[in-house]
Amino acid sequence: MVKLWQSLLSQLTKVIPIITVKKLQIRNGTTSLTICEIELGATKPLPKGYPVNPSSIGDYLKQYRIAHGYTAFEISLELDVYDSTIYKWELGLTEPTPKNIIKIIEFMGYDPRIYNPLKIENYELT
Repeated sequence: MVKLWQSLLSQLTKVIPIITVKKLQIRNGTTSLTICEIELGATKPLPKGYPVNPSSIGDYLKQYRIAHGYTAFEISLELDVYDSTIYKWELGLTEPTPKNIIKIIEFMGYDPRIYNPLKIENYELT
C-alpha cells in the first residue's frame, strides 16, 4: 500500500509543479494522507481576441489595449478619434494616418513596429 502511495505521489509531482506532503500515516494496514499542501502553477490563458502574432499597427494597438485593460472607447478618447475607428484599425479594415500613428506611439510610449515589450520573448539578440 505504501508503494501505491509513493507511485501516486511520484505521478502527481510530474503533473503538479509543487507538492509537499506533511504527514503520511499508516494505521491498521491503511495508508492515509493527513495534511497536504498543493500549489498549482499554470500560465494565464490569453483573452479572447488577443493577437498572438501582431503584424499591423491595429494588431499592436489591440494587443496593448487588452494587455492594459483599456476599452476601445477609452483609447479613442486618448487618441481623439471615434471608437469605431479603433475597431476598424484593429480589424484591419483601415490603417491609421501618419498623424494618428504618432498619437498611438505617444500613447503607448514606444513604436510597436520597432519594439514591443509585450512580446519581447520572440526577439533574438544577435
